[in-house]
Amino acid sequence: MLTRIYIDNFRCFVNFEYKPESKQLLLGENGSGKSSLFDALNYLKRFVNGDENRFTQLTRTRWQDRPSQVLEIEAILEKKKYEYRVEIRFAPDTMQLSVGQEQLKVDDATVFELAKGKIHFFTDGSRHATSVPLETTRSALHLSLLSNSHVRRFVEWMRSIHCFRVDEYPEAMEERADREEREPDSELENLAGWYRHLVQTYPKENITFTRSLSDALTGFQTLRFSSDEHRRLRLWADFTGPKKRTVSYALSELSDGQRYLIALYMILHFLIARGQTVGIDEPDNFIALREIQPWLLAAEAAVEDNKGQLILISHHPELLNLWAVSHGLRFFREDNGHVRTEKFKPDTGGSLQPSELVARGWENE
Repeated sequence: MLTRIYIDNFRCFVNFEYKPESKQLLLGENGSGKSSLFDALNYLKRFVNGDENRFTQLTRTRWQDRPSQVLEIEAILEKKKYEYRVEIRFAPDTMQLSVGQEQLKVDDATVFELAKGKIHFFTDGSRHATSVPLETTRSALHLSLLSNSHVRRFVEWMRSIHCFRVDEYPEAMEERADREEREPDSELENLAGWYRHLVQTYPKENITFTRSLSDALTGFQTLRFSSDEHRRLRLWADFTGPKKRTVSYALSELSDGQRYLIALYMILHFLIARGQTVGIDEPDNFIALREIQPWLLAAEAAVEDNKGQLILISHHPELLNLWAVSHGLRFFREDNGHVRTEKFKPDTGGSLQPSELVARGWENE
């Protein structure tokens, strides 16, 4: 479970610390940093995975001119405390970036370190390191995957963090599945490829997922793959039509709301129900009130039953009323500066619901 993230000199985050709960609702005005928090987590996930480094000079905080960004992340995994820190440095003249420091600790013992131009390898059960010169612009963790099980466990866990932003482009979900995709991307554009992997890997969970969709989508029967004229697999949804005849629609032919509900229930049954850390930016877009509430209640139960973690960003009245009092964290910026947070303050008189407080602009009083 993710227990802490620290961000310094990234967009509107300066010396920012966030300690998420197992269930959390992030609320606040547009531009207050909520989505940027998810971006920082996604960038860090990609960095640890050895992908392209997205922490560039353009992601530094605009109103200051410091030559480094720092990100730290902590988690409790199998009752052990994992602490990861990376410092991205920018040369004063050229702005050329480099990894100044990268470190992983487990229960306060260093198991990996890159510092002062050298990588320090710690094998399992050893506190003595082998040092090798290394200058890099990317994470070096992958170099210790085979020699240190703690490094391997941390990298695997980072891959299981998912922060989704599909609110603007549900129509971008690709219906073709040219190959199996082990992980969903943050916009779920590879939904069909991901589902192709899920069907093969989690057949029992797929039955539960399909039943949930039958309850959520009127007339829904199943999702299936078929080959097109080029022998490429496409994802189809079967529904019961007039006279109880089966009518089939390609994913691209479904409404935005239908595609989004399919995505939400996939996230519920194949990620949240497996105890993973999931963040969703505006899960309520494109779907009706009566559709988001059953999903939210099922997601809550899945978090509690499987020791998962769910972080939502939303302005939706229903979500505000259900989660703001017990799980709400308000993001705000003073004078358009760096991000601050505070626990949501309910109406002390008890007469106004959270959504009404937010609508009137009284949530910070």
